[in-house]
Amino acid sequence: MKLDPTLPARVRLGGFATAILVALAVLLIAQNPSAHAHQPGTSSILLKVEDSGILSGEVHVADVDLASIELMLRERARRSGASDTAAAAIGEQPYALAARLPWLVLEVDGRLVPFRPGPPEVAVTDERVHTMVRIQSMDTISTDGTLAVEYDDFFSFDPQHKVVTSLERAGTTQVGLLSYEKPRWTVEIAGQATFDQFLQLTWEGVWHIWIGIDHILFLLALLLPAVLRYEDGAWRPAGNFREALINVFKVVTAFTVAHSITLSLAALEIVTLPGKFVESVIAFSVLLAAANNIWPLVHDRAWMVAFGFGLIHGFGFANVLADLSLPAGTLAIALLSFNLGVELGQLAIVAVFFPIAFALRAHALYQPLKLRAGSAVIAVIAVGWIVQRVFELEVLPF
Repeated sequence: MKLDPTLPARVRLGGFATAILVALAVLLIAQNPSAHAHQPGTSSILLKVEDSGILSGEVHVADVDLASIELMLRERARRSGASDTAAAAIGEQPYALAARLPWLVLEVDGRLVPFRPGPPEVAVTDERVHTMVRIQSMDTISTDGTLAVEYDDFFSFDPQHKVVTSLERAGTTQVGLLSYEKPRWTVEIAGQATFDQFLQLTWEGVWHIWIGIDHILFLLALLLPAVLRYEDGAWRPAGNFREALINVFKVVTAFTVAHSITLSLAALEIVTLPGKFVESVIAFSVLLAAANNIWPLVHDRAWMVAFGFGLIHGFGFANVLADLSLPAGTLAIALLSFNLGVELGQLAIVAVFFPIAFALRAHALYQPLKLRAGSAVIAVIAVGWIVQRVFELEVLPF
């Protein structure tokens, strides 16, 4: 759809809004639950330590890629000295072996905790079928020691996977997150002070925004023109630091307010959206923000774009917390601290980007290279994400 620049702004914006609604409708219709290609998933480990010293829990393994399990099991077998033939045979029954959770390592005070897995059960979370395995320690553990939970090897074969972990002891629940960048979680069994949990979850929020490439690119696409102003049909350098800072403040504030609202609504299960739809729309928002830098349409209302799509990004942030069944008090702390971490991580990115962009805003290469070429690269990546998330095709390695 081509918008005629000679049309009145209201008509052009109306056509633009229509195009957005049509695109969102296509994304929603394209959600195909019958597809079998692997998508990034979130698993969970829910552990509990009884007064008797018995450690028990549930391991929910979501969106497991069959090929990844086979590769991991065969590689582990080869490292243990098995022949290639034996290693190949081990990988022939990945689901049966996966139920034994060979990659899950539990330690207390540095000592391995052997556990007994139960039979795999079918569970459904967010309309996705996954495997749930109940586990119980074979021996008692120290109830005032330090517990370490590690997903050994798993992330090497599935780097996009996330594992939400929680430990319940004497009515207190502590939470953490395992990922490719952080495959090990250590926690005091007797419980941490509320402030310690607050700091831990705040860091999780900071780390989540730093590894959330789609969120970062969306923010950068909005910030690239923030040090400019649109005048006489072209981008021109902002007149002074105050003008540019106000533009950045509007964009960041709108994005923050919007995703804070939906993060809270989703984590509290007041409003939920299909995960695949959310991720697809996030990719679409990145494309839209980047394209607007090349063909400016919304040039003095970038904060409105930040707010509108920030609502969707909030549902994306909530994916980390939504799979937890936490007591109300713990969830309140988790929401506050995690969201604070997201904001601090976001401000750190802005603090690095903005001074550089402002200093270079009047340079001859800023607009052709950083604004247009940079936005074009962001747009290409976003298109790859859209294809990947809507049609479940492996297009990009991230």
